[in-house]
Amino acid sequence: MSERVSIVMVPVDSSEEATAATHHAALLASLLDATLQLVHVLPLKPAELSDVPSNRNISDDHDRAQQDAKASDAFQAARHQLAALSFTQALTVEETRLHDDGFVSHPERVIVEHARQHQKTLLVMGARHLSEVGKWLKGSVSNAVVHRARGPVTVIHADAGILESTRIGRILLPVDGSSHSDVAAQLAGDLARSGHIRVEMLFCQPPGSQPLLDSGEREEQRIFRSTREALGEVPAGVTEQLIQAEHCAEAIIQHAKQCPDSPVIIMGRRGLGYLQESLLGSVSQKVIELAPCPVTVVA
Repeated sequence: MSERVSIVMVPVDSSEEATAATHHAALLASLLDATLQLVHVLPLKPAELSDVPSNRNISDDHDRAQQDAKASDAFQAARHQLAALSFTQALTVEETRLHDDGFVSHPERVIVEHARQHQKTLLVMGARHLSEVGKWLKGSVSNAVVHRARGPVTVIHADAGILESTRIGRILLPVDGSSHSDVAAQLAGDLARSGHIRVEMLFCQPPGSQPLLDSGEREEQRIFRSTREALGEVPAGVTEQLIQAEHCAEAIIQHAKQCPDSPVIIMGRRGLGYLQESLLGSVSQKVIELAPCPVTVVA
């Protein structure tokens, strides 16, 4: 039984990204002994802004009936997908349709608000690979959810190869000694204990020798020690990996690509707004976009 997650929530639709997210969400819910909640958002299309008269009840509109039918199809497809998985037999599954008085113009806001109404929720989002320009022009629901959510968010791309995975081989835990890193370590420890998964801590620093701290320790020794305290007991084992590289995000991604055993990444993020991250750069943002495996971020 998880100490930190009681509901794993995943938005579903007909996309490949949602299919990958549903698979991984089911795996997480199974390992954490949590409820899996399938969520579908009734989207707002531009046509509705002009086609619906002000004196007309949108809930009776044909477009609403079509969207309700799409929601039913999405839930049915997700349940069919879950039924084919070997690890979902004892899983408790719920379905929730999210909408305002009519259609939803900002899905990310509704998803985040719904998650905030439940305690100990982990959101799992399928994501598309978009360029920075694409994110500005088209928007990215998963990216917006990451920046708005108060709890942990897992992001997965359709090409992550997760559909063939029935287990998590290891948890990669990038650490830097910050409070966000410690909170991520607590979540990693919880998942590691629930699923009997080993944890590999990753500390990245520039190449070359580094001066000792006043305590006589090296920086990585201090951070690994404090992270072990945040992790708690991990029966499957904890290892330490020092990575010397100029660009930490790229180094973490490359390390994940070399792991043969279905890894996941859990890491803290600094809580920068989307504009700040776009201008200043963010390790977690780059890892989310390019990692070959699911990435969970904790602010």
